[in-house]
Amino acid sequence: MNVRIFQALCVSSLLIFSWNASAQVQLHGKHAQMNMQCDTCHGQTRPREVPDESVCLTCHVSRDAVKQKTAALKPNPHYGHSESQPCGDCHKQHEPSVLTCDQCHKFGYKTP
Repeated sequence: MNVRIFQALCVSSLLIFSWNASAQVQLHGKHAQMNMQCDTCHGQTRPREVPDESVCLTCHVSRDAVKQKTAALKPNPHYGHSESQPCGDCHKQHEPSVLTCDQCHKFGYKTP
């Protein structure tokens, strides 16, 4: 096989693989609706790990502000024994969010 053809096939394969890999990482919910970019939360490194809660609070202000925003929910999922639970335990940005409270309770809230 011609070396140039082989090189072109390798480059094409890499491009297709990287396109497929990036296409699999998608935002869900409000962040997707706002068309947020990866570096908004992950910075320039785009790690696979969940960003530190301090990153969430740059937009969401504070845990108290989040509690106030969800004050109409009875019971409020941001009060109680889960107050120290990391945001990312319920709020998933690259897959559907979950309500971890429902592991023991049956509140049935839709978690954004």
